[in-house]
Amino acid sequence: MRLHHVSATVRSFIDPEYVFIYIKAGKGIYVVEGREYVIQAGDMVLMAPYMLHIVRSEPGQEMIECVIHFDLFYDPSRQGNVSDIPEMNFSRFAADRENPETLLADVPLSRTAVPESVQAGVYRQYEELRRSFMEEKQGTIRQLRERAAMLEILAYYLDQPAGTDSGSAERMHNWRNIERALTYIHEHYSRPVTLDEVSRQARISKTYFCSLFRQYTGIPVHRYINELRVYKAKHMMENSELSLTEIADAAGLGDIHAFSKTFRKYERMSPSEYRAKTLDH
Repeated sequence: MRLHHVSATVRSFIDPEYVFIYIKAGKGIYVVEGREYVIQAGDMVLMAPYMLHIVRSEPGQEMIECVIHFDLFYDPSRQGNVSDIPEMNFSRFAADRENPETLLADVPLSRTAVPESVQAGVYRQYEELRRSFMEEKQGTIRQLRERAAMLEILAYYLDQPAGTDSGSAERMHNWRNIERALTYIHEHYSRPVTLDEVSRQARISKTYFCSLFRQYTGIPVHRYINELRVYKAKHMMENSELSLTEIADAAGLGDIHAFSKTFRKYERMSPSEYRAKTLDH
């Protein structure tokens, strides 16, 4: 299980575990597997593993997300080290009904118009999880408390009516082009990736691809790739003992000097400062 309390502008992920999000403040757009969802303060989102998703907040407005990454069933081999399965996507994951983790793969993605009493209950459990992560050492009692809190959150979620999406045939068609490009980027971010090769993956002209990519993500391709690399570097700093030089190489951020420059641009601190901050927690 991992937790984040983050301010969203634009980001895109393919996570190998379930992701629960409670929107604490603001308003934004989630594009998940080609469907668009308008999300605002008080709403909840539950994404299954390997759902390709883009999150962007409203222009000029900060969106505060309370994010929990979790497995449905405890697996000690994945504790703090959840790795992607090569070439896995959501369709393949959901089709494997022998895998118990697919139990909630078909659950509707969002819950909107959530009563304030339910919001309060969800946030209380989220804060309990944060407190446990910050204050308690690993052990049986901590695991039991975390599981109880997560089950309570899932019960709140499943008890609410499903939200709606605004997907259309045209957007779905365009999404498939962007999906191919995003999947390629996520598979090859650790090495140099050019605009020419990414647009070829999308099977459309470079000019149209740049326009379409910005329409879906809100940012240019090169910035998206750099932000993805920084996100991967942060994950490695939080969940591995790799040196910063090794992380820079694994994340496709070049040597340690280029890594530090790019990381500071997006995080307003150096990689060493970020690692020290995570160790403090």
